[in-house]
Amino acid sequence: MRSLVTVGTFDGVHRGHQRLVRRLLAEAERSRLRPAVVLFDRPPRFFFHPEQAGPLITTVEERRALLAGLGVRSVHVLPFNRHMAHVSHERFFEEYLLRRCLAGGLLVGPDFAFGRDRKGDIGWLTHACDVLGLRFSILPLIQAGGHKIGSSRIRRLLAEGTVGEAARLLGRRYALTGEVRKGDGLGRRLGVPTANLAVCEEKIAPPGVFKVRVRSAEGKGRLDRPGVCNVGTRPSVCDAGERRIEVHVLGFSGSLYGRRLTVEFLRRLRPERRFDSVDALREQIRRDIRAAAR
Repeated sequence: MRSLVTVGTFDGVHRGHQRLVRRLLAEAERSRLRPAVVLFDRPPRFFFHPEQAGPLITTVEERRALLAGLGVRSVHVLPFNRHMAHVSHERFFEEYLLRRCLAGGLLVGPDFAFGRDRKGDIGWLTHACDVLGLRFSILPLIQAGGHKIGSSRIRRLLAEGTVGEAARLLGRRYALTGEVRKGDGLGRRLGVPTANLAVCEEKIAPPGVFKVRVRSAEGKGRLDRPGVCNVGTRPSVCDAGERRIEVHVLGFSGSLYGRRLTVEFLRRLRPERRFDSVDALREQIRRDIRAAAR
């Protein structure tokens, strides 16, 4: 069965991506084509400008799951590496879209281009699809607050800790998922036990102290509670500490070691900062917990 194909990185599968996918599904059904997504593992810009590269909103596995949740079953993941960077637009069109995906049509955004030197632009695609009798559609950009909804914008917001605005553009709360690993027990000694979360390094971890929702379907009973999460280097207790993601689950007592938790970021309470004493740190943590409980 031939496919109606769209191409991109789809980092975050945000509201703009969701609109594109809904259009893809609708047009594919009308045309009796199979909806398909060609997914780059990372933004091509990160390869060409490594100084701009950084963590992503979503891993490839998360993007697959989000696209499947929207109804896309056919997802082709391509690594954007040195080889891909030198593939011409003609070869990409023929080898990846026509041969591998059996494209019977394409749906793209107005600023879309592919292939070496981005020569596979809208003009070229319009002509190529017309010659081959392929369906070709362009979806206008979706905006919020007068600006394009884009992955770069959301990555900047998350890197600043602005999780509320990021959630508005994503269409859902931003979340981190990871396994609870044994830490140094500092939280317990302060009277506020925390779960030390091991999260994929590819993911953006918003810096600061946040009100969160903590969820888990694993272990003894389902977990779905409010919490406080600290993302940072713990400057009050470490001079040059590594990044830690620690969450205190309100109203929970028991062991979480080995369980996979999902932490949904609701609101930033404050930036992380250094305190002059352990007592001052303990008192601030208590204030953070009261704020999260409200």
